[in-house]
Amino acid sequence: MEQPTPTPLLRVTHSVAGVADTLGPGRRAVVWVQGCSIHCDGCIVPESWGTQTGIWVDPADLAMQLLGGSEADLTVSGGEPTEQAAAVAVLLRAARALGRTTWVYTGRRLEDLVSEGAEDVLLMLSLTDVLVDGPYEREVAGGVGYRGSRNQRIIRLTDAIPAELANSGKPGKIEIRLDSDDGLVLIGIPEPGTLGKLASALAARGIALKSHHWR
Repeated sequence: MEQPTPTPLLRVTHSVAGVADTLGPGRRAVVWVQGCSIHCDGCIVPESWGTQTGIWVDPADLAMQLLGGSEADLTVSGGEPTEQAAAVAVLLRAARALGRTTWVYTGRRLEDLVSEGAEDVLLMLSLTDVLVDGPYEREVAGGVGYRGSRNQRIIRLTDAIPAELANSGKPGKIEIRLDSDDGLVLIGIPEPGTLGKLASALAARGIALKSHHWR
């Protein structure tokens, strides 16, 4: 008897439920995958580059944990999702099975991903409603809503998320949470200089940031 193919595990940096309008429209659960070989200059989460950190999870179980008790949709960021495409596809498929929309960030260009034709990546794309593609470029960062820099594109791969919603992001909107493990966590795509302003404002109140975590 042929043995079933085991579900690939997904290495993640962090995941949260119920984020509003920072990494895609509406209320969304967000998963940040761990590992990225692109290394964009000015990346706001360089701690997500390495492949020796993060935690391994079953992506289908993670989808149920984040989405099963809510009506949130799903966003996948990173790190670089295409470098764990098979496991990300399982996560996206589970979200789709629950009737949720899917929004994925990648530092690669869509045309390159399609022309390379990697089966796992094409499957991941087939389960993605909106893809935000292209590397982060510090020189053209800011003022672009759900994108990190102006060279990036919001590409609707299906009609599940209307164009007016996909392009409705407000520049610089972030969410701040207290996390038992990470301390102060800022979720979203900050405008250039935001972290410095936040650190200065906290310092004026006698609070020093030892390190920071952008998500």
